[in-house]
Amino acid sequence: MDISGIPDIARPVQKQLDAYNARDIDAFMRYWAEDCRYYEFPDRLLARGAAEIRARHMARFQEPNLHGRLVNRMVVADMVVDHETVTRTFPDGAGEIDVVAIYEVKNGVIARAWFKIGPPRLLTDAVLRRALPSDAAAIRDLTHAAYAKWVPVIGRAPKPMTADYHARARDHIIDLLHAEGRLAALIEMVPQTDHLLIENVAVLPAFQGRGYGRRLLAHAEAVAATRGLGEVRLYTNRLFAENIALYARLGYRVDREEPFMGGFTVYMSKPLHEAPPASG
Repeated sequence: MDISGIPDIARPVQKQLDAYNARDIDAFMRYWAEDCRYYEFPDRLLARGAAEIRARHMARFQEPNLHGRLVNRMVVADMVVDHETVTRTFPDGAGEIDVVAIYEVKNGVIARAWFKIGPPRLLTDAVLRRALPSDAAAIRDLTHAAYAKWVPVIGRAPKPMTADYHARARDHIIDLLHAEGRLAALIEMVPQTDHLLIENVAVLPAFQGRGYGRRLLAHAEAVAATRGLGEVRLYTNRLFAENIALYARLGYRVDREEPFMGGFTVYMSKPLHEAPPASG
């Protein structure tokens, strides 16, 4: 995540959340003090010191669906209070929990943290998680399957079928939707200064018609709002009429059309009137 607009006191908190989502234990531990304390709110000590926190999270980082989504953040003096929704794997299956996390930051690292955890909600339908570079091949295969029907329509492979997903999984935000034990859909997003750009929405043909595309577009709006961005933008081929119709139903407007490779690209946008201001 771009941290340029984040208050200094909150930067180690954001950095450890990014490392948590990447399941990178070494990067995660850089932002915890050696003598840190880790509590279940209000005062039940769960881990004392960096070694115990490392051991606790090494096991958690093995969970395939692990992902923490920041819902809201407040900074007061040296305290950072986050509301997060965390996707985890429970004994009965994948699910989500709401977490209020309170971090005390000293000398650029987390000195103490308290966590108030809500009850788990099992996700029997579908699970979202952030893609890792290791997911590049699966992202490419799903995208090719989703866009194959458009090849005879436009006479060439659509742009998403030619992308380098090893680079995009590293440089962009790609969130993956799993259903029935397999990768079913994805959305690729690129935060810009004043808007969130959707580069790709793809649903595996076997899972089309279930509303996953709409769900991912709504998810993108939530991502934009969380980052303080007031608009979502996307583009598509003018011959993809059903896609344009869907975007219009969801509140997107056509901004312009431009020639591209013998056809036309349609650029669309949707303002998010209730987006919160950027932190910092």
